Amino acid sequence: MLSATLFGVSGVLASFLFQSTTINPEWLVGTRMFWSGFILLIILFMKNGWQIFEMFTNIRAVVSALLFGILGVLLAQSSFFLSVYYGDAATATVLQSLGPTIIIIILSVISRTLPSRIDVIVLILALLGVVLLATNGQFSTLAIGNQALFWGILSAFGLAGYTLLPRPLLKNYSPLLVAAWGLFIGGVVVNFFQPIWHSPQQLVQLDWIFILIIIIGGTLLPYAFYVMSLCHLKANYASLLGTIEPLVATVLSVIFLNTKLALVQVIGIILILSTIVLMSIPRRYLGKKE
Repeated sequence: MLSATLFGVSGVLASFLFQSTTINPEWLVGTRMFWSGFILLIILFMKNGWQIFEMFTNIRAVVSALLFGILGVLLAQSSFFLSVYYGDAATATVLQSLGPTIIIIILSVISRTLPSRIDVIVLILALLGVVLLATNGQFSTLAIGNQALFWGILSAFGLAGYTLLPRPLLKNYSPLLVAAWGLFIGGVVVNFFQPIWHSPQQLVQLDWIFILIIIIGGTLLPYAFYVMSLCHLKANYASLLGTIEPLVATVLSVIFLNTKLALVQVIGIILILSTIVLMSIPRRYLGKKE
């Protein structure tokens, strides 16, 4: 819950920076991932020494770490911030909340089983929610930009990636180490396209303070908390608690960024968030322990 709250706050801060400065999303993504991963690795090195590189003696662990860093953390963060850049933090976080629905589909394909009845309902509600959010009930036009919609949906695939991909690593390595390498690997990859030392011009002291908050409070801490939660929660329950993120981002965006949402779009948001809640109902009725 704390992780989701911090993610929501960081999305709103990023939206403010995009509106008031020349910062582009690629630079901000690379900066937050590289430095948060680097700082966390330094802290772990001071505690555990060279053991932090033990992961790279196992080829399967290396592949898993690369997949987590690139197809999980980097995909989720880059596409999310691009959605914020072309749209707003509220819409971007709601679209990213489609991640649990995508997890249902992925797990069904992997297990070669058809989705349950409740899963089918979830998929239908998610699709309807996205349509209402994107069109505001005017089905011939989009109420949000094409690019904001595209990157927002792609960020949901990234959310599914950083929920599912680190699980093999968590069986043998600490959650903080997995999170640190995922962030650092993703940050290094971004530098090939947008070097972090090419910093934006004319940033004032307040802008740098917001960037620092995004790095520490909006990246390092929430990713560490989220990956740690995966040791104790199944993927769908971790995503369920993540519903706090779009709620926080939406409320803060409306209050501080003057984001306006039509009634039909609010209904779409409610439908999307309800899908994550519905995912927990079958197991409660079955009385299974998580």
